[in-house]
Amino acid sequence: MSEVLLLRLLIAFVSGWLVVAAVTTVADIYGAGRAGFLGGLPSTGPVGLLLIGWSQSQAAAVQATSIFPLAFCVTFAFLLFYSLPVHRTFGPRITIALLLWLVLSILVASSQFDDFFISITVSIVLSLIILVAHRRIGIGDLMPVKTGFNLGRTFWRGALGGCVVGGVVILSALGGPLVGGVFAAAPAIWTSSLYVTYRAQGLEFTRSLTKSFMIVGIITVLPYIAAAHYLFSAVGVWWGTLLAYVAISPTALLGWRLTRSR
Repeated sequence: MSEVLLLRLLIAFVSGWLVVAAVTTVADIYGAGRAGFLGGLPSTGPVGLLLIGWSQSQAAAVQATSIFPLAFCVTFAFLLFYSLPVHRTFGPRITIALLLWLVLSILVASSQFDDFFISITVSIVLSLIILVAHRRIGIGDLMPVKTGFNLGRTFWRGALGGCVVGGVVILSALGGPLVGGVFAAAPAIWTSSLYVTYRAQGLEFTRSLTKSFMIVGIITVLPYIAAAHYLFSAVGVWWGTLLAYVAISPTALLGWRLTRSR
């Protein structure tokens, strides 16, 4: 394995470690709102797209952003599948949600679709429909069983998330721009955070957490991809990634205001 690939893997692992550790620790202390805010922000996607640009080319990263909105829409549906009011324990629930996500993602990747305008438009419409369907389920807000901060627990939680995110991000960088765009939108952070939070807070708390993930995800991830699509072409993937984050700061602030009281 080359040193460059190892460096990419390290970047992916550390980014996943930081996000999952932060989300699950905040969930224990403050609840689903603030944790959902952190978990809903763009994280795996930007790292995956950055590595596509690094390992392949700037043009490949731009092409990956074209299919990313449709892939994100499928990932958004993953949260709906997971949170449905059916009598299933965590294991079957998350397994079925992931299988449905995988099947739909394969269909998206097989389409080889690369029209960004249609992709982002369809994704916005479908994501809003999914959000409305999720709200109609009527999931209540639950307060966490506060456990406080524990350094060892936080480390191992982050390590689990880092392994999952690292694997997904590396696959996104090695699978070609369109396949990579699909994997970059994979629910790695959400899956890891749901699992860890389930172990600490229980199933119903994780269902509550999906509400904040959805709210913040729809108002930050799609604007991020729209900004990245044009900025990558104009200033390259490194500056494009940074400036895309700057561009979504108003929507991130809105997400914070909408979720801080949950």
